[in-house]
Amino acid sequence: MKKRYIKSGHGNVALLLAVACVSVMLAGCGDTAVEEEETLSEVIPVEAQMPEAGTLTLKNEFVGTVSPEESVYVIPMVTAEVLGTDISVGDTVTAGQVLCKLDTKAAELQLASAQAQYNSATAGVQAAEVGYEIAQAQYDSAVAQIDMQNEQTQRQKDLTMYQMQMQIDGISDGIEDINEQIYQLEEDREDAKDQRDDLKKARDRANSGLKQASQAYAAAQAAVTALEPGDYQEQQAIIAGPPFNGDVSAYEYALKQAKEQLAAAKAAYEGAQAAASQTSAAYEQAKAGIEAIDDGKEKLEDSLSDTYKTKEQTETVKNLTEAQLNVNTQPVQDISKRTAALGVDSAAAQVNSAKVGAAGAQVGIDSAEYQLDMYTLTAPIDGVIEAVNVKEHDFASPQNPAFVISNKNTMTVTFGVSEGIRGTLRIGQKIQVDRNGKLYDAVITEIGSMVDQTTGLFVIKSCVNTPDASLLTGSSVKVTAETYSQADALLIPYDAVYYDDSQPYVYVAENGIAKRKDVETGIFDMDTITVLSGLSTENTLITSWSANLREGAEVSVQMKTGSETGGTDTAADDVTGSTDTVTDDATGSTDTMAGIAAGGTETSTESETDGAMTANGE
Repeated sequence: MKKRYIKSGHGNVALLLAVACVSVMLAGCGDTAVEEEETLSEVIPVEAQMPEAGTLTLKNEFVGTVSPEESVYVIPMVTAEVLGTDISVGDTVTAGQVLCKLDTKAAELQLASAQAQYNSATAGVQAAEVGYEIAQAQYDSAVAQIDMQNEQTQRQKDLTMYQMQMQIDGISDGIEDINEQIYQLEEDREDAKDQRDDLKKARDRANSGLKQASQAYAAAQAAVTALEPGDYQEQQAIIAGPPFNGDVSAYEYALKQAKEQLAAAKAAYEGAQAAASQTSAAYEQAKAGIEAIDDGKEKLEDSLSDTYKTKEQTETVKNLTEAQLNVNTQPVQDISKRTAALGVDSAAAQVNSAKVGAAGAQVGIDSAEYQLDMYTLTAPIDGVIEAVNVKEHDFASPQNPAFVISNKNTMTVTFGVSEGIRGTLRIGQKIQVDRNGKLYDAVITEIGSMVDQTTGLFVIKSCVNTPDASLLTGSSVKVTAETYSQADALLIPYDAVYYDDSQPYVYVAENGIAKRKDVETGIFDMDTITVLSGLSTENTLITSWSANLREGAEVSVQMKTGSETGGTDTAADDVTGSTDTVTDDATGSTDTMAGIAAGGTETSTESETDGAMTANGE
């Protein structure tokens, strides 16, 4: 459900009165109209001020609930009679402090029984360990005898095998030498192949050069023959024709040049012939070297094959000798060792069984001691006793907590906000907590991300680091937090803004004339509204109201001595139960005349979710 509020201020009332007066005067005689026209032409005295740049911040109030940061329930783990307790509600306790003691007779009897069982099991372990030591000594003696016999046999075997291995090692050394020679020949062959390939390329280049020199030589011969034919008459015809055209000196010069080129081409041809012959000879020599290396490698490979056969025969003889020396006594020795080991294993099993019994008896003691500890209730944390549910000679049981302890060094204040307000809060933000007029500083520590299904709000948690006795667990407090804020905006009086349909505007004075300026407004409170655009700090803003104030009216400006727009914070309440001037929302929240101007009108509409005022109106 939404409520609509009429904007307060003398401007609206005066405007209605002025309209009424004008209507009555127009209904009268013509002289009255003349008087009204003369009145409107008068200079209008107005108050004005310069807009100021600044920040406007709104505050919201919420209802919060106080709770300790840490609270624990001390629950008995056994059912027993309470022997006594000196703890009362309101007492301060420290971690580990005894709260009360229960009757321990049953637990003490159980511990004594467990101790007797453990003593008996320990004696059994000692007897089993003595038996194990005897069995181990017998086993060690049998193994030592067998090992001595094996050592003597092994020495003879090792000597024979060493001698035969020396023969095999000598053959292996010979194989290694042959392999090294083969490897060296392979490297020499690769080098020879590289040299052969290089010579082949050189031969090919020489043959190519010879071919080119031969062609150049043939071309030079043809050029000389063309200029100096055998027939005299043909020579005279060449001189008479183009390009000489009878110039004998030009002909002779051309003939001289052609003969010089022929001599140079001949020399180049003969040099190319010599180079081709030389590289071909070197190439053939390299081929012959490779063939010689291949022959040597083949002979070494034959020798290597024969050496491998010799080694194989020697290894066969060695294996046969080793088989003859290895008399198969191992199965008999293994049976003797296993027989001796069975006694050790049996004794070890008896020791392990006795130790398991002792460990089980120790578990019984530990369990009995743990049960005995349960008969003394201690404080798990430092704090204040909130509740005591046991008394002397009553029976404590795990079904009911015996004590409730709260750590009140830090108190938590929890409150709910709407989605719009939640978006304005941040973790670490400072807020103020009011408990019956006493103020406490707090810091937001947690912002809920899921709507509480009961309240429809988001849960916010804050921390009070300096609580006192007045912040009782479960008590309600008023929480004040800064929410909506607008920075870097012009701050002007709320009543200086007028509205034409949905367009907010103001009047400014320029050279004694009133000028209308359309503006874009932002958030506002009861006294101040922010202007986002359309106005600057250089404008002289008219702040007083007059029925005759309009575009182009002559005005007499009286500047205000002090600013009335300081960005003062005004609380815009959330939907959580704060009290103020006008109330009606789906959850019972209350609102002041503060909010966000979003279009600028004469009326304001409360948001059902944020509790902030936005201008949406007429």
